[in-house]
Amino acid sequence: ATVTWPYEDDKFDAMLSEHMIEHLPEEKGLFALKEAYRTLKPGGVARITCPNRDFFTTLTDNNHPFVVNYCRIIMNNTIPSAARVVSRTLNEQGHVWVPTPLMLCRQMQKAGFKDAKKVTYGKSEHKVFDGIEEFNGIREYETLCVEGTKS
Repeated sequence: ATVTWPYEDDKFDAMLSEHMIEHLPEEKGLFALKEAYRTLKPGGVARITCPNRDFFTTLTDNNHPFVVNYCRIIMNNTIPSAARVVSRTLNEQGHVWVPTPLMLCRQMQKAGFKDAKKVTYGKSEHKVFDGIEEFNGIREYETLCVEGTKS
């Protein structure tokens, strides 16, 4: 994702990046978005998903279904606190840049995408992406989904 992609310009109708961009420094993520834009056909759509910083910075309820499921599934029923879950998500797991919806929309716009906007997890007005995400008691809470169209 951090080198020029081996594809010609205007090749793809759609592009999905699922929980990848947060593992790149912000400037490398922008490079990847520019490559996505370059390789999409005009009118092509990109869907980018990653952890949602806004969700995590407001998560304080230890009994929130996300915290309960996360501690059960990911942390083997250990350290059941919202604070620990937030710290682990934002600072561990190889995460380098965890954006807010506004931050990711702006990055997509810098890459050239028009109408970059936050969309609902598991839903899209674009058939290729509608229903693409899995509901497992974790992802639907934490995941930010942003879509943008190539001019």
